[in-house]
Amino acid sequence: SSGINAEWSLRPGTVCGNSQEVELKRFPPKDPEISTLLQELTVLKQELREEALTLREEATGLQKESLSLREEILTLRKESFQMQKEMYDLIKSQRDQTTNSSGAKEVLTDLVQEVKELKSLVSDNQETSLQQCAVQLPQVQLNLVKLLKVVDVMRSEVRLISQQKLAWQNSTNGEWQPDFVVDGVYTLSRGYNSDNPFQHTANNLQNNVVMVDLGATFKIHTVKLWNRLDCCKERHIGVDVFAGETLIGTITDQRHLLNFPVQDTVYASKVYLRNRNTGYMMFIELQVFGTGPYSDDEVLSG
Repeated sequence: SSGINAEWSLRPGTVCGNSQEVELKRFPPKDPEISTLLQELTVLKQELREEALTLREEATGLQKESLSLREEILTLRKESFQMQKEMYDLIKSQRDQTTNSSGAKEVLTDLVQEVKELKSLVSDNQETSLQQCAVQLPQVQLNLVKLLKVVDVMRSEVRLISQQKLAWQNSTNGEWQPDFVVDGVYTLSRGYNSDNPFQHTANNLQNNVVMVDLGATFKIHTVKLWNRLDCCKERHIGVDVFAGETLIGTITDQRHLLNFPVQDTVYASKVYLRNRNTGYMMFIELQVFGTGPYSDDEVLSG
């Protein structure tokens, strides 16, 4: 401007142009008013520059907030879509349940009808059966009384109760098993390997034992022991005979057939032979005679 007394110069070595740095040096004006205006203008420039920077930062913040809001909106849209899907599934499930409940209701109705029909049929059959039972009951009672009398007679008869029962011994010599002592074979034959077998303990020790389990509680009447005919009867001298825990006799001679009648009332479910001496036991047959069987209450009542 022609009204401003100012001088401009270029620093030596610099070129004035668009692509190179140009440094202008302005000498201060000589007019005080112009100097003051220039200072104010400089201050305004600085303030405008600061305000522009502030606005730019605010614009950047607003842009970030806008992006954040956009992300929140997208998230809300996704959640809304998921909720709509769940609502659709729920409605569909309720419809299916309604359909199934309708079918279940029909099934239950049919079942109730069948139960009513069966109940009616059972009631009719039950009434008919009760009438038939009422007619047959006197005859059944009479037959029961007769059967009880037969059972009482049978139980009161002294009979062989040991044959083919379970037998045991504490050792076995070869094939001479304890079952032979209750097999029902006790002839006078000496063919022990075939037609007249006997049991035989294995060890020659003290307290050899042979036992017969009667399978129930009986009143013991007599125990019979059959010795071998050819030999060894002397080995049984001193053998004790037990019915349960009761000693009913001891072998004292060498007879072929030994009888041990029970003097007192003895109930037992097992009969034992115990050799108190050191020696074998080899009997052809062990026979137990008695009455029963009896229950525990009958045994206690005598």
